[in-house]
Amino acid sequence: MENQIKIFKDGSLYEVEGEDAVKATKTEGQVKLLIEALQFTQAETFAIASDNAVPPEVIESRAAFRKINEEGLKLIKSFEGLHELKQSPAGTYVEAYLDPVNIPTIGWGCTEGVKMGMKITIAQAEEMLKKQMAKFETAVANAVKIEINDNQYSALVCFSYNVGARALFESTLLKFLNQGKIQEAANEFLRWDKAGGQVFLGLSRRRRAEQALFLSQPWSTALDWKPTQVMQLAQPGQPLQQGDNVRKLQQALIKAGFNVQADGFFGAGTDKAVKEFQKKQGLTADGIVGAQTLAKLGL
Repeated sequence: MENQIKIFKDGSLYEVEGEDAVKATKTEGQVKLLIEALQFTQAETFAIASDNAVPPEVIESRAAFRKINEEGLKLIKSFEGLHELKQSPAGTYVEAYLDPVNIPTIGWGCTEGVKMGMKITIAQAEEMLKKQMAKFETAVANAVKIEINDNQYSALVCFSYNVGARALFESTLLKFLNQGKIQEAANEFLRWDKAGGQVFLGLSRRRRAEQALFLSQPWSTALDWKPTQVMQLAQPGQPLQQGDNVRKLQQALIKAGFNVQADGFFGAGTDKAVKEFQKKQGLTADGIVGAQTLAKLGL
């Protein structure tokens, strides 16, 4: 069912799904509220309501009740951190800072209404996080069309809090998830580790943590994850599993003419391609990427 945004005479925005209004934004003429509404909508079209149209009643959805779980909050706090933590005679406080793309930020990654020079207490930082988180909780609950567990939901909230709700809405990750392809959706997390086209270690770690939470696996080990070369993991009897090293292997297989996806996961498709490659090269077709297989692939 297609969502549509209707703009009324007073500047208010209503997101309509079928015949039901599911969200309202009172912009009161403020451009920033209009921009925010567009960032958090899944609407594909918009319409301007007639001058005498009456704004509809917004139905209460399940999105209003679902919240990120404790593991999700721990994950966000672990990766966001409390930057510019300082002491004063009145107690501990945090100060606004510029994030890597020069956006004024405070507390655990909060940006709404933040200006440089702003100072808040830890308690205020907690409240700001909860307030800003609510928009992403609602966005995820509305975007996902199938039943998912709390860890899957919380991982998606963590993900969208970092990359933006709009990015989630337009992602292949969400497309796979709504098709019920859970593992394929999980694989997509690792593709979102770049900023400005450059891979950042912090983002690589964060995506691995979110992926682990999504799969209900321990995520804290991702805090110390470091990329390794293919050679380091390609030991006899120790097949590759996941990571940038697997992606390099897959890219080499693609270059060699095999139809695999460079998703960073050593799944059945990659295993089959490795064995076929080994067979063509006159190697033992065991699926283990050892020194000879690496050499033949040019790695």
